[in-house]
Amino acid sequence: MNEQQYRCLKRLDWDYNISAEEMYAVITGKTSHAGHWDFQHLLIRMLERLSWYDLQELLDRSTLERWLVPDILRHLRFPEQRSKYERLGKILRGEPVSFTK
Repeated sequence: MNEQQYRCLKRLDWDYNISAEEMYAVITGKTSHAGHWDFQHLLIRMLERLSWYDLQELLDRSTLERWLVPDILRHLRFPEQRSKYERLGKILRGEPVSFTK
């Protein structure tokens, strides 16, 4: 884990006692849980709290393509975020995207 990835992950756990190293192990598939978080819950937290650029620092393109799908994104709190990430997922997968909302 590089310094930028460490900083991104530290922003996620300010209210929990889970280390950046534990979260990184979940992201990289080395372990299934960090505290009470599995990958899906950690991803939702990352989507809600990190910028797109920070997400790209932590997750590779194939991971983003695979996980930015409606079944996962429906867990996001804000409809605007769901819409944004559904659109980004389609773009990453090469699916057609409408320019109108």
